[in-house]
Amino acid sequence: MRSVASRIAAIAVVCLIGATSLAGTPHNDPRHRSSLRARVTMVDGSTRNITLHGVGCAENICSRVRAKDTASDDVWLDGLASVRNISHKITGPVTADFTFKDGIERHVSIVEPNRVLYIEGRFGLTHKLDLGRLTRIEFE
Repeated sequence: MRSVASRIAAIAVVCLIGATSLAGTPHNDPRHRSSLRARVTMVDGSTRNITLHGVGCAENICSRVRAKDTASDDVWLDGLASVRNISHKITGPVTADFTFKDGIERHVSIVEPNRVLYIEGRFGLTHKLDLGRLTRIEFE
């Protein structure tokens, strides 16, 4: 009986240490904003206003405040002014020209696990929008 309690205690300590170390990772850095308003242009030319809650893959959201490019750099979402010339690949990384609010422009390749935008939909529900289905994003 005592060994079971010891194992449970050990597992709890490992989980606590893991949670503490993950809390310091920058994927949801409180110094950066989420829930960003933007206007997107779809591949078919239609436009819509969205609220971007974060990025991830088709299965789940990975971050509310940043995307990773293939060079392992952070792209802070609240620093973006626009995204244009978006590649329309069905899978894999998505390339695009990013313009930041400070005027810097960069050609970026976003890793596949960050290619899905998590946006606010009807009744406050979250919807997924693949970056490859867009041609442009203009942030407010």
